Amino acid sequence: MTAPTPARPATALRPWTVAAAASAVGVVAALTLAPRTVVAPVRALFERMTDAAVEGLFGWVPFADLDRVLNTLLFVPLGATLAVLVGRRLWPLAMLVGFAMSTAVEYAQSGIPGRVPDQEDVLWNTCGAVLGALAVGLVFAALRRARAVTRAVRRSGA
Repeated sequence: MTAPTPARPATALRPWTVAAAASAVGVVAALTLAPRTVVAPVRALFERMTDAAVEGLFGWVPFADLDRVLNTLLFVPLGATLAVLVGRRLWPLAMLVGFAMSTAVEYAQSGIPGRVPDQEDVLWNTCGAVLGALAVGLVFAALRRARAVTRAVRRSGA
């Protein structure tokens, strides 16, 4: 008789989650901390690619503008990957980390020529991190519910 394979601890970091979080942090750092002359071509490309979609959003959300939308979208993947990284019990922590990272970025921008720190950016960056973390939180909740239903079905013998 062979011994069962030990289960991986729930707190073990999976390499793909660490890589995804590191990639999200790297993109955020590159786009928010690089001098404007370096970031401008990337921003222009993004604006051209999303112009039609974002224009429709401006009609629906009266306070939306391109900077706010870009700041929000930039932090959505960061919030999501941080939530996956910390796991299903601590996923709300990703929102706080998103806020802290946004605050740190804006503080760091004060020392970078051509960059202008803005408190409003902290708000919109944090909104993006919250949206990403909430999306992951909803997935965690759906998975937990599906497991509970599966367990209930197995117990009932159906």
